[in-house]
Amino acid sequence: MTLEEARREIDAVDTQMKPLFLKRMECARKVAEVKAETGGDVFVLERELAIIEKRAGDVDPEVYEEYVMFLRHLMSVSRRYQYGKLVGMQDTVVDGAAAAAGVDEDAAHTQVEIAFDCPAEASDLNLFVNMAKLNKIRIDRMKVETQEGVQKVSMALEGNLRESSLRRLLCQIGKEAENFRITAVK
Repeated sequence: MTLEEARREIDAVDTQMKPLFLKRMECARKVAEVKAETGGDVFVLERELAIIEKRAGDVDPEVYEEYVMFLRHLMSVSRRYQYGKLVGMQDTVVDGAAAAAGVDEDAAHTQVEIAFDCPAEASDLNLFVNMAKLNKIRIDRMKVETQEGVQKVSMALEGNLRESSLRRLLCQIGKEAENFRITAVK
């Protein structure tokens, strides 16, 4: 097979994936609507791990890890979409963290400093960094220290607590990481 033939085949696969992706996002929207009514969590680790195990169980070992990464990223993107629909959840997470830090969300600021923890062995830090990129939020500074099997993460994010894209990101991190907190605005 030539390079051009392989690229045409990839293009054909991508064309087939597009309507399935759009259908998945439609389903994610419906899930978000139900969760808005019931107050359910978007991220349920046990469910996601079971889905990955079920769907990846018969995948060739040569591409197994890549398929698991694909599923994890797809699920994270789906959760990002849902968090964007759940404004009430954003308000609870972001406003609660700001209040706990004694931060005035209405004060002029262009940077938000946050901190959170991730278990080092099963860390989702890479997904959170990717979510910042997908939400078009620049990470100005990041520090990671591992202590007793836990990654202690601090980040300075460009943005304002009233911006919807930053609120969505903070909501996702706040709901999916441990010990999430806003530490300052500047």
